Amino acid sequence: MKIKVIQVSKRFFWPIWAVLIVLLWFGFGGLTILLSSYFHHPVELCLFKRLTGIPCPTCGFTRGVLTMLHCHPGQAWLYNPLLFSALAFLFMATVVRFLFARSLRIQMTNTERIITWALAILLLCVNWIYVIFYVG
Repeated sequence: MKIKVIQVSKRFFWPIWAVLIVLLWFGFGGLTILLSSYFHHPVELCLFKRLTGIPCPTCGFTRGVLTMLHCHPGQAWLYNPLLFSALAFLFMATVVRFLFARSLRIQMTNTERIITWALAILLLCVNWIYVIFYVG
C-alpha cells in the first residue's frame, strides 16, 4: 500500500445531483422534525425499521445530528459510532483540503483492496450489531 500526499485544488467540484440529494435530505428531515414537534407525535424516519422492526446500519444518525447541534459530540457518537467516525474523518480531510490544498492518495494492490473491503464490511456489521442492541 502506498500513501501519498498530493497537491489538489482547494475547491471541490460537486455534482449538482449530489448537492440536491443532500439538500432534499436535510429539507425532508427538518420538515419531519418540525411536523413531529408541532403535532407532538414522534415520526419514524427509518423505512427499514418500520418494515422489519430492526434498526438499519445508519439508525441513530438523525438523533446523533440533533444531539450534535446541541453541542454534545460524545453522545452523538454513541448513537452510531462508525458513521460519526467516518464523518469526522471526512470533515478533517475537507478542512485540510481547504486550508492546505492537500489530499491523501492511497494506491492498493488487488489483495489489499479485497482485505480493505472485508474489514469495512466487518466494521459495518459490528456497528450494526451495536446499533441493534444498544441504540435500537
